[in-house]
Amino acid sequence: MQKFNRPTSYASQPEERWKKWETQQPKAQNAIWDTAPGYDLIPEVDLPMFHSLFLDGTHSSPPVTPLYGYMWVRHCGLGTKWVNIALSLPTCYGWEWRYINGGLYVAFLVVRDPNERKEREVRFREAIVPYLEDFQGIWERNKGILNNVYAHLKEFDPQKATALDFWRHNWELDEAYQKMWEIHFFGMQTSYSAWILLEEECKKRFGMNDQAPEFQDMMRGFENEVYKIDKELWLLSKQAIEMGLGDIFKQYSPEEVLSKLLDSAKGKEWKERFEGFLHQYGWRMVRMNDLVDPYWLEKPSIPLKIIKDHIVGGIADRKDYPLDEKRKELTQRREAAVKNLLERVPPQDKEWFSSLIKLAQAASVYSEEHDLYCELTCQALMRRGYLAIGNRLAQAGAIDRPEDVFMLNPWEIESSILIPSHNDQRWITRRRRAEWEGWVERFIKEGEWRPPVYTDRPEGLPEAVEKDLLPSMDPICVKIIIGELPTPKEGIKADIIGLCGSPGVAEGPARVIINYEELDQLKPGEILVCPGTNPAWTPAFNIAGGVIADRGGTLSHTAIIGREYGLPVVVNTFTACQKIRTGQRIKLDATNGAVYLLD
Repeated sequence: MQKFNRPTSYASQPEERWKKWETQQPKAQNAIWDTAPGYDLIPEVDLPMFHSLFLDGTHSSPPVTPLYGYMWVRHCGLGTKWVNIALSLPTCYGWEWRYINGGLYVAFLVVRDPNERKEREVRFREAIVPYLEDFQGIWERNKGILNNVYAHLKEFDPQKATALDFWRHNWELDEAYQKMWEIHFFGMQTSYSAWILLEEECKKRFGMNDQAPEFQDMMRGFENEVYKIDKELWLLSKQAIEMGLGDIFKQYSPEEVLSKLLDSAKGKEWKERFEGFLHQYGWRMVRMNDLVDPYWLEKPSIPLKIIKDHIVGGIADRKDYPLDEKRKELTQRREAAVKNLLERVPPQDKEWFSSLIKLAQAASVYSEEHDLYCELTCQALMRRGYLAIGNRLAQAGAIDRPEDVFMLNPWEIESSILIPSHNDQRWITRRRRAEWEGWVERFIKEGEWRPPVYTDRPEGLPEAVEKDLLPSMDPICVKIIIGELPTPKEGIKADIIGLCGSPGVAEGPARVIINYEELDQLKPGEILVCPGTNPAWTPAFNIAGGVIADRGGTLSHTAIIGREYGLPVVVNTFTACQKIRTGQRIKLDATNGAVYLLD
């Protein structure tokens, strides 16, 4: 990774401006305003207001760029407040976000007055009725709204755009991101709240939480748009073998495959099919945690690698798609689990319970499908737009390269976009890039080095969780972003404990992987140990014997995908990546949230 220790590292002959900067460095440093104005984490200011801000390791590992950090802390926070006000969520007004060291930290605005909670609960039960009755219909309409927003963004043509068009597009990207978060949270807060309400009822009536196998069986065996795309990739790999093209994928890298396919009629035919797939599904980021990675249309070798892995790993040789096979079994178990639960519910409560189960089940489907329609697609278009802006700024010398636009926030972009030759932003981008690359490099070497919480609570993290996280009863924070703190079950003496994301037991060698780019190191049957997963990691669930993640709750991507693939999964271990080494033999008792180091 290239180092950026000081601004002069970009040129062998520093400009006069930078010579002056060197002599006045302390003054110049003070003149550089914070990365995310109004949203930078300043403990002296923020802790008296919020008491505790928790690291969202799910969405900021590895450390995120300043542009993405600014967009997230601003719009994600606004999205939660918007939706929590509209729905009158009983226990939480919304979230307040801060950015520091590439980390996204969140404070939960807890409703602490019991009387106000009761008043809000009445309004919430009214507001959630349409979602109980027709969650899927509402989601389909919202997908239509998002698709219209995205269609407009796609109309932007950087080659024909004027300076004013670029200025306008900067704010269109900002507005699209805000709209995405509003829609995003309406679906999440309603379905996830139903999950928590159902869990609370199950605890009171049956002594069963959402880590119990019986509860989790009710929540799996579902189809969704993301799985359909995964199946399309499998079908393309299968077609490649049937058309006699398997050896091309085996012999050449994903970057070389497309050119080699042009040597035959069958290859050209398959390439046309693949391009049709990209036209439909190519606006998809590899991961949803930043803008620095390419999307599929930009870099077709990304989905081609998945196809290659299917062919090389033998998955393409299977008669049926693996997830379809597993889903038949899981569907039967789901139907049986729901039936068994409802048989234990008094007749007068069955209708309410049935509606609650149905909406809670929607959480599993929505959690994956919204990733596609919200973050992955929106951020692909944001990357395209901001890189076009970055190219304009770089050509005029306002920044050193197009990617440096990710070191700026939209207001700084606005200040340069109209006449970039007269507004040099390199004094900002060079320092921020040096800082960001330092954070990432440290994360790669050390794992998670940022504190899990900034708090003024005397007893630290446990007290912060007890007083500032759990009282919010915010379904997203409790079930995804932060997750509940794991506690060992009675009689369990494990080396590492976590939460049951998907029940089951597995034993085998561990494979510690910090970044998704290293997934090709994973061998069949190995137990994947990672900070957490997102859609970029999904192919690994076809290979791994089990999964352990340092972060996440029972509705995290890791847990949901594990349940759909029938893999044992433990989440929120916090320290597994540090304590386990690749090749070490381990036992994963996911049902009890336990990990044992066998050697």
